[in-house]
Amino acid sequence: MPFPALWLETVDAVVPADRRAAFDQALRQPRPTGVRVNTLRATVDEVSGVLEGLGGRPVPWCDVAWSLPPGVARALQQTDAWQRGALHIQSLSSTAATLALDPRPGESVLDLCAAPGSKASHIAACIDGGHLVANDLSRSRGFKLRAVLERLGVQAEVWTGAGERLGRRNPERFDRVLADVPCSGEGRFHVDDPASFAGWTPRKVKGLASLQKALLHSAIDALRPGGVLLYSTCTLSPAENEGVLARALKRYPGRIALEDLPIDLPGALPALTSWRGKDWPEEIGRARRLLPGPELDGFFLARIRKLAV
Repeated sequence: MPFPALWLETVDAVVPADRRAAFDQALRQPRPTGVRVNTLRATVDEVSGVLEGLGGRPVPWCDVAWSLPPGVARALQQTDAWQRGALHIQSLSSTAATLALDPRPGESVLDLCAAPGSKASHIAACIDGGHLVANDLSRSRGFKLRAVLERLGVQAEVWTGAGERLGRRNPERFDRVLADVPCSGEGRFHVDDPASFAGWTPRKVKGLASLQKALLHSAIDALRPGGVLLYSTCTLSPAENEGVLARALKRYPGRIALEDLPIDLPGALPALTSWRGKDWPEEIGRARRLLPGPELDGFFLARIRKLAV
């Protein structure tokens, strides 16, 4: 396989032997198109016929997500349901982040790194009457974020700024925070897409882990005591996942705690509690890693509660 040899060492560490063959196959085969029904524009019943007509089937663990065969995205975008914002193409793994955050009606929610807006729009559909802030560092991505939110009928404040400084400027302001942070994208590596892994280096992973720690700390600062934070990436690297969580637990002793996810994701693996000679707190094992598979991209999710102390 044409992937970096050092990355394959990471794969050896996180992929169980009995799942390696399926993992290798997933890096070669085309994946279906994930679609989320935007309940701000339509009910599932109103668009199910369109999705069934494209060969789609509902996803058992998410009541607004459907799986469509590869290669039908263009046909989907020509439907009236798409044109009016009732449907949105979104990785099925990505939908799991909002489900794990579990935002409730009336809450104040921050999406810390929100562009291009898929998760932010999903959050908006969950917080009927609530307040959503969608932040992103890039002004150009901010324009795209606004366009997506407008197409999907989302009411939100869009902020442009460094997420790693937002928490200090807005301490304990939000009931829930989504920190879906920039990462090395290892969960989306694919044989047929050399660009997906061309820029990968251990040095890049190390630099991203430093940024991720700063973003997670900012998210914790922005969260109200008793509130919930969801840390997620689309990468497999323990340095960008478990290592980031371990640093936060050390920085905020007795002030945060990891929780079990409120959803049962198919094939999810417990996070590691040791790696390359490092031992991490056992509670990190409550986080979950999704491996690339027939329908899912690789993903990592950790639910964190800010304790009232």
